Amino acid sequence: MNDSGFSMISQPDRPYRILVVDDNELHLTMHVETLQSLPCQVMTTDSGYKALTLVEQEDFDLVLLDKRLPDIDGDEVCYRIRRDLGNHLLPVIMVTAFGNPESLRHSLSNGANDFIKKPYDPLELKSRARAAMEMKHLIDQLDNAASVLFTLAKMVEARDPTTGEHCNRLIRTCRILGEDLNLAVTDREALRKGAILHDIGKIGIPDTVLLKPGELTPEEWRVMRRHAVIGADLCNRLNSVRDAVPIIRHHHERWDGSGYPDGLSGDRIPLIARVFQYADIYDALRHDRVYSKAQTVEYVIEVIEDEINKGWRDPEIGRVFIDLLMRDPGRFDAD
Repeated sequence: MNDSGFSMISQPDRPYRILVVDDNELHLTMHVETLQSLPCQVMTTDSGYKALTLVEQEDFDLVLLDKRLPDIDGDEVCYRIRRDLGNHLLPVIMVTAFGNPESLRHSLSNGANDFIKKPYDPLELKSRARAAMEMKHLIDQLDNAASVLFTLAKMVEARDPTTGEHCNRLIRTCRILGEDLNLAVTDREALRKGAILHDIGKIGIPDTVLLKPGELTPEEWRVMRRHAVIGADLCNRLNSVRDAVPIIRHHHERWDGSGYPDGLSGDRIPLIARVFQYADIYDALRHDRVYSKAQTVEYVIEVIEDEINKGWRDPEIGRVFIDLLMRDPGRFDAD
């Protein structure tokens, strides 16, 4: 095996493609032998820089990446795959002999999806590799609006089941608010799609962060906040849902510019994203969550007024929404 060619392991109809990056020839051989029962092709390299070139030129379903390399380390390779190459959905499993929590958190913050410690159980590596590649393969096959809107939303629901019928409720709230604001039909359709896909980028967030029961550390928050960019990059490639991208990317921005990912302020935040924020706030407060109980409409109004006063939300849209809540408190909760 070498950098110049693929080693065919098996020949399914649509074999997965794996890039293994390690400067130890014995380890390379061990990795390939471990993966030989999977329907995949393997390419190997001993260089971080060569790995980046290969990822840029080829389509892979998984990168198995050693943390320590002779030129640039695995964390830097992973960071550049995400930042420089803009590839947020390529699964990267970090292989390391160092399993201390700080080292692992650093790898996750640089974009690794998972990690496995040497010496590993071959069955564990195969299981993790297959799961990661199957997820990417499913995403790659999404080629029409119906499958995108259904399959991607179900992926997120499956990973975080605590939100219940969150997306369905958001669709209703966005529809009512969009109609009351006299938004264009195209904007209302974008709101409908955004209600389903706004958190789709969480499929690129490691479970250790997404499903952590306690508070996130500052570094884990940086990982979590990538979901807005990941989701936007994914949906921007699909004509059928591209109109929802402003919601997906910007629903965590704030009116005063203190939000993320781009720190937009005021009218620079897309209108549909500003409208969606109110629907999202309402749903989060009006329904039970793991960390909180459902609140009254009066309490929701207090929170909205407080966030407007803090400079976080569009005050004009806020006034319309508050008026709706006061005139007909049960309208958004009707069956």
